[in-house]
Amino acid sequence: MMNDFLHTAATYKILAILFLFTLFAITYSCSQSEEIDPLTGESSLIRSHTFVGDQTCQSCHAAEWEAWKGSHHDYAIAEAGEDVVLGDFENAVFTDRAENYRFYRDGEDFMVDYTGADGQTETHRIEYTFGWEPLQQYLVDIGRGKLQALHAAWDTEREHWYSLYPDDTFLDDDWLHWRGGAMNWNTMCADCHSTNLRENYIAEADSFHTTWDVINVSCEACHGPGGDHVEFVNTPQGEQASRERIRQDLNLTRFTPQIEEINTCAPCHSLREKLTDTYIHGEPYMDHFDPQLPHPDNYFADGQILEEVYVYASFLQSKMFAHGVQCTDCHDPHSLQLRQPLTENQLCMSCHEPQYDTREHHFHEPNTEASQCVNCHMTGRYYMGIDHRRDHSFRIPRPDQSAQFGTPNACNDCHTDRSAEWAADAVQEWYGQERAAHFSDVLLQADAQQTSRDIGLRELIEDPDQPEIIRATGVWYVGRFPGEDAEEILAGAIRSDSPMVRSSAAKAMENLSPEQRKPLLEEALADSLRAVRIMAVRNLADLAPHEINSAHRNHFEQAMQEYRDYLDVNAYFPQGQMNRGRFFEQQGQTEQAMQAYRIALDRDPYFNPARINLAYLHNSLEQNDRAEELLLTVIEQEPEFGDAWYSLGLLLAEEQRMEEATEHFEQAAVLMPDNARVFYNLAIANQTIGRPEQSEAAYKQALELAPYNGDYRYGIITLYMQQEEYGQALEHAEELQRLFPGNPQVEQLIEMIRREI
Repeated sequence: MMNDFLHTAATYKILAILFLFTLFAITYSCSQSEEIDPLTGESSLIRSHTFVGDQTCQSCHAAEWEAWKGSHHDYAIAEAGEDVVLGDFENAVFTDRAENYRFYRDGEDFMVDYTGADGQTETHRIEYTFGWEPLQQYLVDIGRGKLQALHAAWDTEREHWYSLYPDDTFLDDDWLHWRGGAMNWNTMCADCHSTNLRENYIAEADSFHTTWDVINVSCEACHGPGGDHVEFVNTPQGEQASRERIRQDLNLTRFTPQIEEINTCAPCHSLREKLTDTYIHGEPYMDHFDPQLPHPDNYFADGQILEEVYVYASFLQSKMFAHGVQCTDCHDPHSLQLRQPLTENQLCMSCHEPQYDTREHHFHEPNTEASQCVNCHMTGRYYMGIDHRRDHSFRIPRPDQSAQFGTPNACNDCHTDRSAEWAADAVQEWYGQERAAHFSDVLLQADAQQTSRDIGLRELIEDPDQPEIIRATGVWYVGRFPGEDAEEILAGAIRSDSPMVRSSAAKAMENLSPEQRKPLLEEALADSLRAVRIMAVRNLADLAPHEINSAHRNHFEQAMQEYRDYLDVNAYFPQGQMNRGRFFEQQGQTEQAMQAYRIALDRDPYFNPARINLAYLHNSLEQNDRAEELLLTVIEQEPEFGDAWYSLGLLLAEEQRMEEATEHFEQAAVLMPDNARVFYNLAIANQTIGRPEQSEAAYKQALELAPYNGDYRYGIITLYMQQEEYGQALEHAEELQRLFPGNPQVEQLIEMIRREI
């Protein structure tokens, strides 16, 4: 179960299936750091002092404070009151499928009566408003310090109540129910909507005592705690120092160079995993966060935004970033408004040459929506129903890629009645047949062919002119579809100058053999950035300290502690418990691993990756009845979840129930038509029960999806040899020889087939 067939001449082996990790909630807080005082030369603890609040900042920074006041940061969260509640609370009734809300006033309080599908009504006071426009959410306290965001939100533009999930109904125990973890403010939202927030989760009681220094996103959320700053500027040295000297000496504001400004914004404007609870303003981003790379499932395969991923990883893909553009070149850092209007392309033309705002460039009527730069180069998607977010990768439309790979493009976003082929023809007519080389050409091929061979991934990864985050994504693909040269590519990547490439390589090495990855990851244990160290030790966690090279042993033990801290930081979440379960498995602590998976399912009974891993452990203990029961539950809950059908098929195959296994592989193939491995196992199952025609068709489908996979090629060779179709067997064996030149086993196979002929 959770196994995979591999061909030998006469047997099939079983391999464990691997599951990828996802990202989840993000929080940070401030702590102490010892540094040298640049004025006195003495050691001191700085950026660890009191947060003084925006009112203190206002006294000297009035212009900045006035710009910030009334901004989205100012209104990120607020105590519910007349001046901030935008929704209709005049006995307004809103029905969302089987749920009903009544919004009303009780004196000074804003109230909601919620009636669920069970017909039971509960009453809550609105504690806080959350956000400003284009929507405003409302937080209620359900006990144990848990603040929850309702599914009903206020549309500030159309001025009506609407549902964040209009097409879904969630049971009370679902993680996505408004009382569930997905709508919990303390963990999912709070740290990026308040200043110096401390989550204070008490695991034993499943409760929070969350605190903050300033309720909203105030000055010190970006600039760091201001206590030292205020103290210094009130000293004789501070009174005499220049403004720039104060900025530099106290390291209070780090808006140059470019990367420091972006990393000031990144902790909240990126989809990332939290590594620590001790974020210190100004420290390296990847010492505290691990960013999501632009690959499926959160992005389209070409790097365009798909799910709600915020801005950071998109912007790092762009030529804007490559040429030194910063967030504040377009956005005022205090008001958050654009520095110039988008109409008549004023903002873009403040930097770009005038010829780009002409019909000869964009082929549309000037001064119309169609001629706006952002509508061609910053397409967007709607999140939370009505919130339009633009893609900051600033890419050139590629309808030719849409026609081939199904990715979106700006042309068809407007011309919805026309095909991608029509748009591609128009682009070709306007600009000629050749398209400028772009990293998306390589990524799309890697995703479509499910291979890292002969498609330019290595060149992409090693090209310093390509975006760092895209090179890291290339490494991810090498790890996902490792070819014969994967070890060599990853060995170079783990020693890259790029932190993102190194971190991605450390993760990708989980698909190398232990003998291959161990020496490479041992070196990474001493990396300067915590993200790399944690990802390295994660793939060495099945080793004891004495098994680590003595030169790296201290680094191993230190990184292991960082890894345990990281697991503790994220223990609230189902995914966090799943990661803990994986760690316990590596440590050989099966009972603790099973307990972690059970906790994940207690938090979210529909978090089926944990259920599948738990089934795997039961299978490893030869408790296949329990494993089968768990997998059947997955299928019952998510009948469209192809991995569950596939995993159960593998379990049934292990028990030699091949007829049943074949049925499950067939269903998995329907649900996962792009998964070559499913077709490979379907081919083996049909081959085993004597269905050569069905087996041949499945092998061919696997090879069509992954033509460079040697296992699939060898599989169809064995089928043809069993059927004494030696000519076809030789044809595939010679292709295998082209894939793996000089391989003695392939040479012997060809010689054996020729003898039969």
